[in-house]
Amino acid sequence: MTVSWATFEDVLDSSIWVGESEDSMELIDTPVSSTSYYSDEEYNLFHHHAKVTGLTPRTKYFYKVGSQANQKYTSDVSTFVTARQSTDDSTFNVLIYGDLGDGENSVDTITNINKLTSDDIDLVYHLGDISYADNDFLSLNQAAGFFYEEVYNKWMNSLMPLMERVPYMVLVGNHEAECHSPRCQLSPKKMKALSNYTAYNSRFKMPDEESRGVKNMWYSFNHGPIHFTSLSSETDYPNAPTNDFSFSGRNGNFGDQLSWLEADLKKADANRVNVPWIIVGVHRPIYSVLNSRNDAPKGQAAHIQAAFENLILKYKVDVVLTGHKHYYERMFPIAKNKAVMNGVSDNFPYK
Repeated sequence: MTVSWATFEDVLDSSIWVGESEDSMELIDTPVSSTSYYSDEEYNLFHHHAKVTGLTPRTKYFYKVGSQANQKYTSDVSTFVTARQSTDDSTFNVLIYGDLGDGENSVDTITNINKLTSDDIDLVYHLGDISYADNDFLSLNQAAGFFYEEVYNKWMNSLMPLMERVPYMVLVGNHEAECHSPRCQLSPKKMKALSNYTAYNSRFKMPDEESRGVKNMWYSFNHGPIHFTSLSSETDYPNAPTNDFSFSGRNGNFGDQLSWLEADLKKADANRVNVPWIIVGVHRPIYSVLNSRNDAPKGQAAHIQAAFENLILKYKVDVVLTGHKHYYERMFPIAKNKAVMNGVSDNFPYK
C-alpha cells in the first residue's frame, strides 16, 4: 500500500503513522519520497509517497501523515482497507471510469463518488484523462493566464474524500502529457517543468517497481482474483501519438513497453490457477464506433491494434477497459475485427 500526500512547504521529516485503531497508530519505518516538479516566485508544492508493507489483507487501518517535528504539517486521521487475497471469493466492487476532469460536466459525478467508502468499493480504476489541467486556458477568463497547477490541485482536492479512504489507481491518457497553454508555450521554464507527463508521474505513485513497469506509464497489480495490467496508449509503441503541442518532440521515450507487456501477460497467464482473471486497462480504445471504417479500426486505433491486440489475444486477456471517447460502448467478445460468439449465451440482450 502506498500513501501519497502534498505540502506547500518542504517537510524534511515526512512520515506516516499506521495502526488497526486510532489509538494504536505507530510511526512506520519506511522511506518517504518527496519531489517538487514545478515552482515559481509565488508557488511550490511537494509530493510525498510512502510505501507501507507487512499489512494484513482485507483489513481496515487508521493512518495519518505529516511531520514528526511540526504538528502543523500533520493530517487528520483517516482510514483505508488493504487489498483482498486471490483466495477471497467474496463479491466486491470496483469503480471504473475515465475522462473525469474538473469541469461542469463532472460536478454531479464527483459529488456522488465522494459519498462512497471502502464499504461500497474496493478501489477506483481511472482510465486516463484525469484532471484536464492542460485545458486550463480554454476558459475565457483563464485564456491569458497560467492555471495548470491550480486546476490540478482543485481537481485532487475535490476528490480527497474518496482518495483518502479508497485506493485510487490511475493510468495515463493524452491529457496528462503537458501544459500547452499560451503562457506555457512562451515560457521555456514552464515547458521544461510541465512536459512529458511530469505532473502525472509526480502526483501519483503506482506499483511500477513491484511489477517492473515504468513510473505510472505502465504497471500491473493483483487485487483478489484479478490481475490488472495498465498500459500507455500515448507513448512507446510504433506510431504512438506524441501529444506534443510545442513541436519540440520531447514526450515519450520511457522504455520498451511491448516487451514489458508480453512478460507481464505471460506471467499472469501462467498464474491463472491463483489469479484467474486478467483485465487490461488502456486509455484509447482499439474498437469504437467513431474510430472505424469498414468494420476495422482506423487512425490511431489501428496503430493501437497493431501494437497490442496480438498480445492481448495470445494471453487470453478476459476484459479490456478503455476511456477517451466520451460515450459508453460495450461489445461482444471481439478479435481481429470480428465478433467471437463461442461461449456467448443464446439469451444475450441484443439478439
